[in-house]
Amino acid sequence: MFNQIKADYYRQRHTWGIYVVLVLTLVFSSLITANESTGGIMINTDSMSNFGIAHWSILTGLKSATLSTTVLLYIDIAIFVMVIGQEFSKKVYKNTLISGTSRLSFIVGKFATMLIDILGLTFSYYGMVMLVSHLAGRTAGASTLTLIRTWGLMTLTVAFFISVIFSIGVIILVTLSSVVVAVVFVILWPFLIAILANFSHWQWLKYIDFTDVAQAIALGTLKVESLWPYIGTSIGVLIVAIVGSAIIMQRKEL
Repeated sequence: MFNQIKADYYRQRHTWGIYVVLVLTLVFSSLITANESTGGIMINTDSMSNFGIAHWSILTGLKSATLSTTVLLYIDIAIFVMVIGQEFSKKVYKNTLISGTSRLSFIVGKFATMLIDILGLTFSYYGMVMLVSHLAGRTAGASTLTLIRTWGLMTLTVAFFISVIFSIGVIILVTLSSVVVAVVFVILWPFLIAILANFSHWQWLKYIDFTDVAQAIALGTLKVESLWPYIGTSIGVLIVAIVGSAIIMQRKEL
């Protein structure tokens, strides 16, 4: 598994795709911070106006940037395609399995690679918010320790829940052997959950509305100590997606 992860990062270092994704992430972060822009996909007007009337500090910038991480999800789709999508579309994943790597190790390795990539990109995303806010001469809005904690919390939260959505995309990819269907699912997930929630009013849907959790924390409507049901559900989804993908691959012919 570790050799597979090393091979994935060797390939990434020698392709332009990962650098394009990084540049897009940093440019997007810079623009929304410099222009004091707020908003993303499936964000309500009240949430945006709350930040729009506030004094814009570095802390405000971090929280506002969290509302825009729904866009970050779509930028990170390129990671999904590069790490595992290309191998399935070209069917070269069989070479890794023939070399002796188990299906479970293969899936776990791919997920670990995606998670590390997304963590790095999300960390850079918030880091650029801090840098641009500082260069703009904005006040901190909180102590340095609080800013660092917020930076870390948001990075971990956003990266984790984006990875959960991608894990579901992986099991769809493995099942249908279609990168297009898996990518379309990832794109539509926030919309489908929001539409279903509006029509059904099922309270349990909030636990699988993975794009909404970090935003709720930023807005103060969800406390960190109340995160455990969401984390527990997400871990359950991860386990089912990873183990399920390995079982499905086991039943497929190489």
